[in-house]
Amino acid sequence: MANEITRVVSITVSKGGASISSGNISQTSDMTGTDMGTITQSIGTTNEALGVPVDVTGDVNLVAKNLDANNYVEIFKDSGNSHLLSKLQPGQACSLVGVPAASLYARANTAACQIQFWIGEV
Repeated sequence: MANEITRVVSITVSKGGASISSGNISQTSDMTGTDMGTITQSIGTTNEALGVPVDVTGDVNLVAKNLDANNYVEIFKDSGNSHLLSKLQPGQACSLVGVPAASLYARANTAACQIQFWIGEV
């Protein structure tokens, strides 16, 4: 089967009378893997691995959302916090493409934060 993955991204920025918009950029791709999942997880203030389902391996597409109302969460590509992928302010979400499932870590600022993420093999 083809085109099992669909992603839609956009950005609109407006300030001081100037604005830009990418419009919706829709992308489809074939899924070579078979596994996927969605998880909610409490992220503490020390680095911890994301609770990726055991069957989800290799490179993945990930959407993560910070469900906390007060603190930010950082997503890293390593356990040493040296490869920051995203810093999610309260309520913010990100989309990451082709990142290694086994190397996804997170750390909250100030207090533990609840996140939700959706993950699928590429």
